[in-house]
Amino acid sequence: MPDDYQELSRHLQRMEDELRALDWWSETPPDAWAMASTAPFCHDRMEFHQWLQWVMIPGFRQLISQKMPLPEECAIAPMAEMAWRTEEPSRIRKLLAVLRDIDRHVTTA
Repeated sequence: MPDDYQELSRHLQRMEDELRALDWWSETPPDAWAMASTAPFCHDRMEFHQWLQWVMIPGFRQLISQKMPLPEECAIAPMAEMAWRTEEPSRIRKLLAVLRDIDRHVTTA
């Protein structure tokens, strides 16, 4: 696996670990109605952390497994900051750091 993919895989695992630590990881996927959303980040049908788990992580893992090109840009951390603006900053600090790492990695890859 090329270094870019290996590094991104590590970031995705860190994201999963942080989502689990925050108790934002679910074993039950959203229903088909939620997954069929066409809104950015499926914001009309699921929470942002659900989108990370059920859309972003699998999407990037599929790119990696199929050795497809990564997007040219990624700016997920600003969306997270907006989505979690009512959360205690210390609670989400590590997860935001992971998202910033992913943004930097993908944008500079």
